[in-house]
Amino acid sequence: MGLSENEQKVLDELERQLNGGKPVAKEKKTPELPGKVKYGRLLVLGSVLVVFGLGLMIFATSIQQTVVGVLAFLTMLTGLYLVSQNWTSKAFRESQPKPAQDKGPKPGTSGYFQNRWDQRNGN
Repeated sequence: MGLSENEQKVLDELERQLNGGKPVAKEKKTPELPGKVKYGRLLVLGSVLVVFGLGLMIFATSIQQTVVGVLAFLTMLTGLYLVSQNWTSKAFRESQPKPAQDKGPKPGTSGYFQNRWDQRNGN
């Protein structure tokens, strides 16, 4: 059953107030998910930058050039920053595809207590 014109106007006004005055799109769009971060690529790129910066630092020391040494230090810092990007277990779990979970009791289990145990342990 569709809404009357007056009800639709009231609903649009409520949505606008909830969104802080921003206009509401009429089309239902699927929410865009942020791109997945490739932690492996960040680890490799950061490691390469650290090793390259260390080599550049040794080279700068041997030719006694301060500017090259500063650039080497900044290169190493950039590499360390890339390597340390959000390496928490939560970030790894969120990047992994989530398996489908059954809400019902598992066959051959005691039911209620088994489900509570599974919920506590994240299964």
